[in-house]
Amino acid sequence: MFSSYTCGLGALSAERRQAGRFYLFAALTFVLGAAFLFIEATEFAGMVEKGAGPSRSAFLSGFFTLVGTHDVHVTRGLIWLICLVAQVIAKGLRPAVLRRLLCWSLFWHALDIVWV
Repeated sequence: MFSSYTCGLGALSAERRQAGRFYLFAALTFVLGAAFLFIEATEFAGMVEKGAGPSRSAFLSGFFTLVGTHDVHVTRGLIWLICLVAQVIAKGLRPAVLRRLLCWSLFWHALDIVWV
């Protein structure tokens, strides 16, 4: 949830052509997303270690599948964010790059809307 806030601030900074602020909020968004993935991986490993893996029950199978799918989406979003930051570095905050940033921002917010 906090990463959606930093994502929004980054998008606003980009629209205002404030590249420095955009980089800051992009970095914060990335760190929050990566921290989420680390916490999830730690949680999954702990559950499997305690014998509560996906093969234990239909509920746990569904849980691992659903949460794992969310983790894949977050991972894709983080990779996409790295590519967008590289584009901003290379091309600046021109309209085509801003459009891509808007699309990514919608994707990132959809992660919260759909998954939460």
